[in-house]
Amino acid sequence: MDNILIIGAHFDDCELGAGGFAAKMASEGKNVYKLTLTDNVTISGKMGIDVDYQSSKNSSSDACRILGINEITSYQPSKCGELIYTKETMQRVEEIISSLKIDTTIIHFKDDKNQDHVEASRISETAARHCPNILAYQSNMYTLSTAYYPVFFVDISDYISQKINALECYEKQHNRFNKLFQANISRNQFWGHSRKVDYAEAFHPIQFKLE
Repeated sequence: MDNILIIGAHFDDCELGAGGFAAKMASEGKNVYKLTLTDNVTISGKMGIDVDYQSSKNSSSDACRILGINEITSYQPSKCGELIYTKETMQRVEEIISSLKIDTTIIHFKDDKNQDHVEASRISETAARHCPNILAYQSNMYTLSTAYYPVFFVDISDYISQKINALECYEKQHNRFNKLFQANISRNQFWGHSRKVDYAEAFHPIQFKLE
């Protein structure tokens, strides 16, 4: 794993699913990139959410700086809630993967209850089909019809503070019900306990080349 691309539907997805992994790989001198496929704009009076594009971009930039990774800002995102698989969208992501010589792509798990997550997974998996490594993460902890059963674990104990600080860059509207971020960290602790470390992130391998 030398050139790594983490793809999220929304600006905080990459940090939630793979923030510790990103920081760890960057600290080891790997080239780590983040790509967000939607503008993240979300307005819901019922849920008390009012998220705009510019503040999301600013928060993401700050988070990437904390994690020590590179953000792809030239990509024109789709509207939040309207992301769909198209040949054009897939090929735009494929071109990024090709131009950066990506060997490891980290994507959303294919089964999800958020439509943007599902479409992001479809787009990303096809675009990354020639990568040696494709690993799937789960950012939001929905109860799914297909169980999320990760078998690839990464010890992020030394990078959990960076992950927490990166998530804290986002305004409270991103932290759904004021619980999403902490629940995610608690899950990292649970996964770490299962591997006899303090914190871990876990991934579902779609394709993986052992070296």
